[in-house]
Amino acid sequence: MNRALRKEAPLAMAILALFFFVTPAFAVTYTITVTTDASTYSGIQPVTISGVVTPAPGPNTAVVITVKAPNGAVVDIGYAPADATTGAYNHVTVPGGTGNWTAGVYSVNAAWGGPGGSASGVATFNYVAPPATTTTTVACTSPVAIAGASTCTATVGGTKGTVTGETVTFSKTGGTGSVTLPSPATCALSGTGCSVTVTGSSPGQVTIQASYPGDSNNAASSGTASLTVSQASTTTAVSCNPGGNAFSCTASVSGATGAISGETLTFSQTGGTGTVSFPSPATCTLSGTSCQIQATVVSSGPATIQASYGGDTNNAGSSGTASVSVLLTTTVSSSPTTTTSTSTSTSTSSSTTSTRSATTSSTTTSSTHSSSQSSGGGLGSTVYLIVAAVVVIVIAAGVIMWRRRVSGDYGKQSTSP
Repeated sequence: MNRALRKEAPLAMAILALFFFVTPAFAVTYTITVTTDASTYSGIQPVTISGVVTPAPGPNTAVVITVKAPNGAVVDIGYAPADATTGAYNHVTVPGGTGNWTAGVYSVNAAWGGPGGSASGVATFNYVAPPATTTTTVACTSPVAIAGASTCTATVGGTKGTVTGETVTFSKTGGTGSVTLPSPATCALSGTGCSVTVTGSSPGQVTIQASYPGDSNNAASSGTASLTVSQASTTTAVSCNPGGNAFSCTASVSGATGAISGETLTFSQTGGTGTVSFPSPATCTLSGTSCQIQATVVSSGPATIQASYGGDTNNAGSSGTASVSVLLTTTVSSSPTTTTSTSTSTSTSSSTTSTRSATTSSTTTSSTHSSSQSSGGGLGSTVYLIVAAVVVIVIAAGVIMWRRRVSGDYGKQSTSP
């Protein structure tokens, strides 16, 4: 028996040596494939990595998946079991798990190793980093009159990276009023803000929108502001030229937007002790920006004249006043018959008084003369005065002669024996 074992030992050793040296020459070569379900991803879109290990590796083997960012940093590592029969594996990674997920080309390495060998493969995909959420706000100076300018400023917040030089677009999105936007209605961000100037066109509320389009790092956003467009303010001025019982007043309107020719101004007296009257209606129609009206003096004294402009769709109303001093003058037209009758009566009365007092005072005579002159009786009065004067002279001469005679007779009596 020992002799038999000794004879078979060399044969067993030869077979064993053949197994160890010949078997490697017939070892299985393994391969692995690796793919992604898309070529480009963005945001938090999942990345599905899959492949097959060939030949089927048998039970209890896994593929190691390593995902690297463009800068070489590992952003994900995982283990995907390989199917024992088919060799298929599958792994899902979700971007954003670490701060290394930035835009660029990513690499995926799949490695398998088992009792019979190993295999590895590489795939790539492109990743677009999720844009930062932004907020756009806009503010406009308000209110603004028609033809007036309002500054609208947009500010973009929450941005990632620099946004200087990027464009913001403005538009009118609602409201009852209107504005004129610049052309183009855009501005370039300086830092995170920029402004445009809009012009009021018609009265009312206006909604202004500012829109930021976003970029590779920042999401788009927009914001709105309310702007009030008011009527244009106006000024009404009045000037009057009193003189005589009738005079004119001129009113003019300034600051108005658009044509106001043909619109109406209303006049009135608002104060003073003097009184004036206006035609009915007390209005005038603007020719260009002014018009005129005639006024009549009723009583003398200071008066305040007001002109009022009611405004229109685009222009606010206004009023103005002028202070004047008016004087009522009267022209007396006397009837010849009435004047003669009055003068005769007065003259008669004055002459009678003068005759009664002539014997007592020469001053009265002078007064009589003045009274006669003031009576203004015409030719009849003149003749009457002449006759009266003659009568006075005759009487005076008689009195003098009588006194002289009496005096002479008295002297003769006093000298007789």
